[in-house]
Amino acid sequence: MDDIRSILPKVIRGFEDPEKQKRSLLVDSWPSIAGEKLKKQTRPQLSSKGILYIHVNEATLAYEISQRYRSSFLKRAQAVLGEETVKEVRVLVGK
Repeated sequence: MDDIRSILPKVIRGFEDPEKQKRSLLVDSWPSIAGEKLKKQTRPQLSSKGILYIHVNEATLAYEISQRYRSSFLKRAQAVLGEETVKEVRVLVGK
């Protein structure tokens, strides 16, 4: 039989707001979505309109992601969260 301490977090997550659940799943899955090279240099944010914002600190990195990795970020995020949840990827410099 499972210990109540291991079951309780799963039960509580079931009562959370669906949008909050999606955002938590995005943050938890970010290392696999971004990959080893970019996971520490990026931070995800999901809008309620289906836009995945990728925050970076450097403009050169923002340009590289926009030009080379945007479609792969979109496909990976959609694989985790669904195509109806993530519709677009935008890269922002700064916080």
